[in-house]
Amino acid sequence: MDMGMELETSRLRILALSRSNLKSLITGTPVLEKKLGLNPSGLELDEHTREAMAYLDDLAGKIPDSYPWITNWQIILKEGNFSIGSACFMNVPDDVGEVEIGYGIHPDFQNRGYMTEALNAICRWALSQPGVRTVAGETEPGNLPSRRVLEKCGFFACGETRFLRRAVPASPVFPS
Repeated sequence: MDMGMELETSRLRILALSRSNLKSLITGTPVLEKKLGLNPSGLELDEHTREAMAYLDDLAGKIPDSYPWITNWQIILKEGNFSIGSACFMNVPDDVGEVEIGYGIHPDFQNRGYMTEALNAICRWALSQPGVRTVAGETEPGNLPSRRVLEKCGFFACGETRFLRRAVPASPVFPS
């Protein structure tokens, strides 16, 4: 089975979709769920998200070594084995080690800490990759739940809509 890379938290599995699974998602959430052996969520991508996934697929085709940066990271609730949301990087990390992330959780699963749990796991993974120093996130000024998620995940505001989470520098080693 073409599963792709996976992160795991206490309540979630987070799958970085392979290119073929990303194409299945664009075709329709039920197609992806069946392919991954997930229980049906009853959810479908809205038009904006479907366009964003098609953009990622196109970008992945132009940058062949971009996986798992350029794909959708499907958020799966372990209890029930179904998809509740997703996250994605907007591109590969840039020359200064920054990468931007976007995310969303279905309204039925908001206010339960799932997005915070998922975003923390994905950011820890990203910041552990060679050369990655910063994860950036954007949210509208009035989107208080999204702003709270970013803040809970260690991001700090650097403008009205932009937030950053930086890698923690390694502690210096002093001779004893």
